Amino acid sequence: MQLPILRALALVAVGNAAIGGRDVSTFFPADPLFRYSASLDFMTPRDRGALRRVSDNPADWFGKLKSRRCSGLRLHNSPMQQSQKLGHIEERLLVGMVGGGPRWLIEAVYPDHSEIWEGFDRIGDEKAADKKIWLSAYVLVGEAVLDEKIDTGIAAASLDLRDALHVIEGVARAIPGAPFADVFVAARGTLQGKDLPYPLEFLRYTQMKPEAVRLLKAAGRAWVFGAMGSWNDVGVDAAMKPRYEAASKALFSALQRAVLVAANSTYRG
Repeated sequence: MQLPILRALALVAVGNAAIGGRDVSTFFPADPLFRYSASLDFMTPRDRGALRRVSDNPADWFGKLKSRRCSGLRLHNSPMQQSQKLGHIEERLLVGMVGGGPRWLIEAVYPDHSEIWEGFDRIGDEKAADKKIWLSAYVLVGEAVLDEKIDTGIAAASLDLRDALHVIEGVARAIPGAPFADVFVAARGTLQGKDLPYPLEFLRYTQMKPEAVRLLKAAGRAWVFGAMGSWNDVGVDAAMKPRYEAASKALFSALQRAVLVAANSTYRG
């Protein structure tokens, strides 16, 4: 799973824990998610001139949101902006590129409105000895009318992912060399409770339900979409192409739903 997606999910889940009263002061920069992060700022626009930095770390941002009566955070995604010059490109084909794939937005919920924050990344010192080269920021990009409708159906999202994995495993086995078939089998196992070989350390700050944790870890294991060497890079013949495309689209959709449901299951309102 691409780091910007996992980071947005973690900010929502850990933020909800912080707003609920848990101590998350060591989340940043200690968590492995920030291994290559030189900075993580939270910015708001001014009427003119440069953006205004309101926080330089997540714990401070969470505290300021809470002081302004924010009741919690929710995760959303919206379609990728398509290029008129290039024509329509499936989001899964670009999700491994910087700025590619769906936009992942954090909603800060207040009694009478919501704020929408979006993450952006740029490269700082490429020769940094500690390899912390990324300058990251979440920017307030607008406000919205509060919408109570969010998908928190863990069981339904788990079934959706299980079915998508079953179908795409069959496609993988029909391709010479059965590329990625074992990955899809392992992801189903994770969905059933078999743990990942590596932990998601940010989960220790959250109060995510065990079934949501399984869904999230399975989604991470099944996230085969990226650049060269990924499932997007698999070549299939013309006869297999429709089946490959349909299964890939279904899995990408199920994975996105899994991420959203796992994150939003931590929202208590």
